[in-house]
Amino acid sequence: MDPHETDLIRQAQAGDTDAFDALVRMHDARILQVIVGILGNQQDAYDAYQETFIRAFTRLRSFRFESAFRTWLTRIAINQALNLRKKLRWKHRLSLDHLTKTRTPSYEPHPEQTFMDADVSAQVQRSLDRLSDRERTVFVLKHMHGYKLREIAEMLTCAEGTVKNYLFRATQKMRVALQPLYEDLQS
Repeated sequence: MDPHETDLIRQAQAGDTDAFDALVRMHDARILQVIVGILGNQQDAYDAYQETFIRAFTRLRSFRFESAFRTWLTRIAINQALNLRKKLRWKHRLSLDHLTKTRTPSYEPHPEQTFMDADVSAQVQRSLDRLSDRERTVFVLKHMHGYKLREIAEMLTCAEGTVKNYLFRATQKMRVALQPLYEDLQS
């Protein structure tokens, strides 16, 4: 762990809100990306994001330096995202709008290309939505955020073999679900 980060954590544990604010700034973008990947919806992700940092602040004294701070924080974010996902599941609120609204290309794409991009994104999102919560979480952390299997296992508090199993099943399901899209793009 970075000595500067360790100092900030110790200061924040002692009640220094400026130190906690600095920790938030160090990790906030990555945490938001993880949550968006799990929830698939930017608006809902902001709710889980806020809850993550509130929970981290209230439980900071329980951080024992046994793992990296980002691992501890990501574990909180995953739990918040999964809890919110369970609450929202019955409402079918997982919107695909963010996939097209958050893109800001530096050029004006052809309308047909914009439609194809949105369609591909929507199909990928639907495929992710069909995964179990654990499969989706592992898939997102590995393929969209580049975490190592060992780190994911630590975040999910399970064995690395379990993570490999979730990743294998998620990859197989995604491959089957996206095969027609791949074939369409090849023709």
